[in-house]
Amino acid sequence: MKPMILARLGAGVFVVTLALTACAAPQNLQKETSMDLQTAEGIALAMEDEIAALLPSENVGDQTQQQTSPLLKCADDRYRWSGRTVVTFTGEVDTQGIVDGIAAAWKLEAGVNVEEGDATGDDAEVDLRVVDGGSYNAAIWNSGTQLYITSFSPCFELEEGQHPSDEY
Repeated sequence: MKPMILARLGAGVFVVTLALTACAAPQNLQKETSMDLQTAEGIALAMEDEIAALLPSENVGDQTQQQTSPLLKCADDRYRWSGRTVVTFTGEVDTQGIVDGIAAAWKLEAGVNVEEGDATGDDAEVDLRVVDGGSYNAAIWNSGTQLYITSFSPCFELEEGQHPSDEY
């Protein structure tokens, strides 16, 4: 079991019209001064889960989460873990409303910079940059049938015996 830094969904509830039902806002995120691979991966996976939890359950047909990934280089001999959750929608969904709802929920949180992407066509998206150094993207794909949540953990130092070319 991987350690989880972020607590499950917070007590705040945010309602977005038609596209989203009740949404719990994530808890405050604290900047880490020392981080290892397991902690960084746990943060990224928890953020993916929190973003996916903002979707109306009646519109979620399938949800898959990538559990392993090679590491990406950060500055100063540090690395980050990258992951992805793919949510396949069922029924009619307001894809722009879903992305707007994710953005609105995260704009309520201190330490998160929210940037909404170009909403032309079917590919609405939102970028979340967190004070701990993690970054996340939620984007509509495949003609509005899926939401891809891509995560890039905060940077961390490898422990002895860990190699950046391995998948973790």
